[in-house]
Amino acid sequence: MAQFLSTYFLVLISAQLVKSSGVFELKVHSFTTTNSSVCKQSRECKGFFRVCLNYTKDVFSYRLGCSDGTGLTETFSTDQNSISTSAPITVPFNFMWLGTVSVIIEAWNTDSSNDHSKENLNSMISYFATQRNLTIGEKWSQDVHLGEQSKLRFSYRVVCNEFFYGDDCSDICLPRDDPFGHFNCDAAGNRICLPEWKGKYCAEPICSSGCGGTHGICVAPGQCHCFSGWLGPRCDECKPDPGCMHGTCTYPRQCRCDLGWHGTLCDKGQNV
Repeated sequence: MAQFLSTYFLVLISAQLVKSSGVFELKVHSFTTTNSSVCKQSRECKGFFRVCLNYTKDVFSYRLGCSDGTGLTETFSTDQNSISTSAPITVPFNFMWLGTVSVIIEAWNTDSSNDHSKENLNSMISYFATQRNLTIGEKWSQDVHLGEQSKLRFSYRVVCNEFFYGDDCSDICLPRDDPFGHFNCDAAGNRICLPEWKGKYCAEPICSSGCGGTHGICVAPGQCHCFSGWLGPRCDECKPDPGCMHGTCTYPRQCRCDLGWHGTLCDKGQNV
């Protein structure tokens, strides 16, 4: 049963999550180039950056395409001395972050301000390829790359999305309060049970001490369901025989007569 709940729990989370497990982010702080072919055939002089991620030892794998994710900026004017991006380029990933990755940053010239498809590209202004071992964290790493005709200053980081945790963004913790769990998540993705709940998935209710399987079972916080023959908040009070008139019990269906009474049902006085 526990294995079934565990499997169902993970399947349910996967169905509810629509976000990726994490995202690679890169900010272009400045880009300068002396490439004379820039804007040679483009009146509007527009360009954009593209970032590729590839899990390969070959930093020149960009020639094979972006196998593990790509991100683009909006178009910008390329007739400036220095170009920067206001928002980071984001590359989401839906798998366990593997750490070492080839990062390819490309600057493209285009004759369209709205279309980034390859068919509309006039020329690549410049590209930078590097391999990094990137750990998960909020802190931005700074870097500078020099090309033959260009210089790029940028920063980057890898962060887990909401509900994903761990060194590789593979741990999942989705707060819930339903029949399959009652918990919140701490900053490390550990389940923190809501009050009156316990267990691995916080699906076990907590009742008063004494309601633990001997004479009853806890069915909801503070609600002890008594087995046949027992009653009380802790299911520690026995039910005497239904016909017991003047007596008590120490176990169900017993009838121990009070002082002054006798008989099977304690219904006869001493003078009878």
